[in-house]
Order: sequence, then structure tokens, then C-alpha cells
Amino acid sequence: MYKLTWKTVLKDNSIDYIEHPINSFLMPKELFAIEFELLLEEFDGTTASDYFDFYFSRCPLNRASFKFRDDDTKEDFVNACIDLGIIPPMKEILQGESKEDQDFRRAKSSEDLTNDFKKLKSQEMAKKYHSKPVSEKIYKSKAQQIQDSFNELVEKIDKCTDEKKKKKYEQKLTRIMQLMEHTM
Repeated sequence: MYKLTWKTVLKDNSIDYIEHPINSFLMPKELFAIEFELLLEEFDGTTASDYFDFYFSRCPLNRASFKFRDDDTKEDFVNACIDLGIIPPMKEILQGESKEDQDFRRAKSSEDLTNDFKKLKSQEMAKKYHSKPVSEKIYKSKAQQIQDSFNELVEKIDKCTDEKKKKKYEQKLTRIMQLMEHTM
């Protein structure tokens, strides 16, 4: 299902911009690479959640840019960045807001979530009634993909004899477990 590792994205000249997780601005791929290098290095295709396109999809309006798939993947990306110390906790980022700004942001978020849900529902309905049927075996929910990633990593850790690789797998497993808590 997913196929873009970070190395593939870096080499792809058709990708110029990537959405920043905090301010949602599109930023040049090179600057994004510098800011989020620690996390992006993990997008090596080891498991489903270790692909760039697990979190991002090509923007339909600007084909040279990638935006977050949805609010959940954006939140997962932000949480991983916070865990790695790439960005400060959200409370710290939002501290300078006035009460009015906070209320506006919260109202906007609820509005956006409602619109996103309506859009997603209409896309699902369009797929269901206007496109080729998708076999249930091919389609997996995000929760199932994360569960599969968890199982793959546990199996790799059990079989791994290289301590360096084992430690990397354990770090990924911790991140997968955090995704599981958020998704399930």
C-alpha cells in the first residue's frame, strides 16, 4: 500500500514542498529535511508506519507538494517529533495565546474536523459506489496497519541478533505502541 521511503522522497524531483506540522505552511523539501531529520531517517520502509506516505499524500491542487493525510496522522507525526525533541510540547508552543485566540483556534478546529469528516465520508461513498470494488483483504484500516507493524517489529526483535538493529527496532516499537494508544 505505501511505497515512499524518505530516501525516495529526497531523490524525487517532482516533490518540492511538504506541509509543516505546526503552522501547516508548505515549506521547501530541503528545509523540511533539515528540521525533521531525526524522524525522517526512520521512514525506511521497515513497517507500514515507516513510510513517508503513511503520513503524507500528494496535494491534489499542487502536485509538487505533500500534505498530511488527515488530522490523526498529523498528530502522530507531531507526537513523534515531541518524543524525539524536534519540537517542544504543544502546550509550550501555544502558551502565548490570548483567551480570544484560544477560543477562535478551538472553534476553527471543531469546524475543520467537521468539514474533514464530511469530505472523508463523501470520498468513501464515492469510492464505494463509483469506483472499482476494493477487496477487503487489500483494504486495511489505519489501526490494522499499525497492528501489523507492531507484529512485524515484535517478530524482527525476536529474530534479531545485531544489538544495534535490535535497539532501532525497539525504538520503532515504542513509537508504534504510542500510535496504537492514539488510534485504538
